[in-house]
Amino acid sequence: MRIHGLLRVVVLVVTISLTVVLLPIAINVGTGGTAPEFLAPYVDWTWPLIGVLWLVAIVTGLAEYRSRRTVRKSARSADQPRNRPNALARVDRYLADRFAGSLASQTRLALALDVSPEAVIRPYDLLVQPLNSNVTEVREDANIAAAFDDLQDSMLILGAPGAGKTTLLLELARALAAQAHHDPNSPIPVVVDLASWNATTAREEDDNPDDSPLLAGFVRWLLTELDSRYQIPAAVGRVWLSKGRLGLLLDGLDEVALAHQEKLAPVLAELGQRYLVGQIAVTCRIREYEALQHRLKLYGAVRIRPLSRQQVLDYFASGGEELAGALAAMERDDDLWDLVNSPLMLNVMALAYQGRDARDIAAGVLADHRKELFDTFVSEVLARYRPSSPQFESRAAVRSLWCLAWWTRTRAGDRIEVPRRLTPNGWYGLVLPAVGYLAHMVCLPGLFAGLAAGAAVGATALYGVSAGLAVAGIALVLVHVRPHTWWILQQGRDQPRRRLLAVMICLGLVAGLVSVLIVTALAESLPPLLGLGFQGAVVWVSYGLEYILSGNNRRRILLSVRLVGVTVASWLIFARVDDQAVFVAGCAIGLIVAQGIRFVKALPMDHLIYPHSKEEYAGARWRMDKWIGAGAITGTGVAAALGASLWWSTGPEAVLGIVAGTVAAKAWRRRAPFFAGALSRGLHGFLLRWSGYLPWRRGAFLRYAAERYVLARTGRSEYAFIHLLVRDHLAECDPDALAAKVDQRIADKSSRLAPSR
Repeated sequence: MRIHGLLRVVVLVVTISLTVVLLPIAINVGTGGTAPEFLAPYVDWTWPLIGVLWLVAIVTGLAEYRSRRTVRKSARSADQPRNRPNALARVDRYLADRFAGSLASQTRLALALDVSPEAVIRPYDLLVQPLNSNVTEVREDANIAAAFDDLQDSMLILGAPGAGKTTLLLELARALAAQAHHDPNSPIPVVVDLASWNATTAREEDDNPDDSPLLAGFVRWLLTELDSRYQIPAAVGRVWLSKGRLGLLLDGLDEVALAHQEKLAPVLAELGQRYLVGQIAVTCRIREYEALQHRLKLYGAVRIRPLSRQQVLDYFASGGEELAGALAAMERDDDLWDLVNSPLMLNVMALAYQGRDARDIAAGVLADHRKELFDTFVSEVLARYRPSSPQFESRAAVRSLWCLAWWTRTRAGDRIEVPRRLTPNGWYGLVLPAVGYLAHMVCLPGLFAGLAAGAAVGATALYGVSAGLAVAGIALVLVHVRPHTWWILQQGRDQPRRRLLAVMICLGLVAGLVSVLIVTALAESLPPLLGLGFQGAVVWVSYGLEYILSGNNRRRILLSVRLVGVTVASWLIFARVDDQAVFVAGCAIGLIVAQGIRFVKALPMDHLIYPHSKEEYAGARWRMDKWIGAGAITGTGVAAALGASLWWSTGPEAVLGIVAGTVAAKAWRRRAPFFAGALSRGLHGFLLRWSGYLPWRRGAFLRYAAERYVLARTGRSEYAFIHLLVRDHLAECDPDALAAKVDQRIADKSSRLAPSR
């Protein structure tokens, strides 16, 4: 903003200065005087230039006035009386949704806290010190709100995975929100997940010019989060941040990308100096925080103690018959005590065995590993029938959760938020044999066959069987030309592929037929010479771009020779044939068919497949001959049966044009066509859904998973895994094996509910 304001001032100064110089000269000339000798040739332009300068001055002045007025208006709008209660209502709603969809709503435990003053650097330069200058101690058995008050509203919350850090932060937010409702001077607490912060240093116009680039990016990210989560406009949020009307509760320092975690300490230190931050709390895992070189500048820190054995026993005992199975499991296997030492694991244990008979647990073989405990948890919650929620088949549900967990974990940072849209680039490295098989062994053959059939039908119907056979021939030749981008795959044969093959053949057929009809109609609508010139211009531009982008001089020479040869040969044929319009249309068919074959060859998703050895690659040289041949011959035969000419309808011009267009098309280029990447990613997403690895109805599935406590609703259409441990377990599981356990659990429940004979 400061740079743009300075630029406007400079423009005003220059404009006024030029006007002051030119105006007397113009008046002098207008009253019969003369201009300076060096300006004499430009006298006629004096008054128009003055008019332009005045217009520039007016526009610049209005822009400066509007900018200043906008700043004043933003400051006034932040003080609008309804802003504070509306924001508090949004905060209350958000906290209620977070608690309702979390495992914390199932278990209420008083977590014990230990003070860790060595974990932070206390900001003595920013606080008035107590009289005795001693370190403030947290009251014994204090809850999180009392501890926050004891630590001067500036605190770091540390804990092991699953210890309850986020739950405590939400409880703190509730307490601070209740205080803000009663005290109009108390800050509004806002819970913000740090995972999406990327430590950008790019500046924008609305940034505070006195902020460092890193702080400016942090403040801009924070204001975006407040607008997205609580509908607090950025202009209002910036004013509130400056006036100390926001309490920042930042969750998950350990979820920030590893490269950016060290930058949070200096950002928060500068934030405390540049803005009035009356309340601030940050959560982080102990291990990740101890690995940081820079400590946070906060007044104090607390650590969450692990649950004691007595707390676990008391909780299970208080659940009565509902938790008798969980208590029996704990008594039967001592190794479980080492696992159930945090609220998360206690919740997992409680939900996994809730309502199960203690005798069944005692009679069965209970595993003593965390993996199998999580398997039990997932099997139990997914097996529960809820008439008010949508139902999903077990295999599709577990596969979808596995894919979401895998993708979420492999993004930058250690996040739990489920993305609104899965960018396919995030799937690189994930090997899915079923999807790879469908892509390489079903979709490609279907598209090749359909494309050849559609192009052959169009060419045969327009110019006879000879044109259709020419299309078939060039398609067979081009599919043999490198690169070869598909593999022979054996895994995934059990996938439903007949309907998919039919869909791909139809898509290719429509694309091939429509493309041929459109280009021939356009070519024949133009004068032959103009049509040939237009196609020649397209070819020349294509070759020119290839020439510029290529750094190989030998390749440039070959491109030049090929371009000159194609141009000369095409012109000689054009000058000698009888029906030039048909020749031009044939060239268009050759161009479009060659580019279509090249486009389909660029679609395989090789990132889904493990690297192949040379022997396996040699086997992958199996071509699409039978598919292209069958498609082209079928298309030609259908067109002939419907009345097309059995040889050629006008002469050899169409065949000559098809050959010329094919040679000119550069269909052997290794670089993929412009839109091929986007279409390949779209095909990938389609196949993930077709094979059951992603849900067709995303919103319904996320609600389904949230109602079973695998996901938690974190905002409007926003969801996250209930915990990193749950996400990691799902990302590392065998989805089909886990789905079988879910089915077995459903069968067990059904057999118990069935009436006895």
